[in-house]
Amino acid sequence: SSRFGVLLTDVFPGVAVSDVTDEALAAAVRTVLGKMRLELVTAQTDKMLQMHLACSQRIGVIVVGPSGSGKTTLWRVLEAAYKELGRPVKVHVMNPKAVPRQQLLGHMDMDTREWFDGILTAAARQVVKEPL
Repeated sequence: SSRFGVLLTDVFPGVAVSDVTDEALAAAVRTVLGKMRLELVTAQTDKMLQMHLACSQRIGVIVVGPSGSGKTTLWRVLEAAYKELGRPVKVHVMNPKAVPRQQLLGHMDMDTREWFDGILTAAARQVVKEPL
């Protein structure tokens, strides 16, 4: 993060670089961490706020990382913080390693040229139909 900040100041000299903050959400995250009896780690809280920013700018977000790195805790705490603030949230969780690739993504019948949705593509269609 500090390397990225240095890079930004090199590319955009004279422009103030700062993280986007949402104090209400940060307070809700701290409250949820306390309720879940989790330790308050500033770096992890910052990652939750960064994920919040990514979710507000994109239709979907994928969280990747090694086992035990806090991926599940990250989105569960953020989801609970949204609920704490009364913000509606929709979460669709998938484990792509649990099913074969064709079942996940879908496939085309080569004889009929008919497309069959997979789990991921069917879920994406459902998400698009849902109201914001």
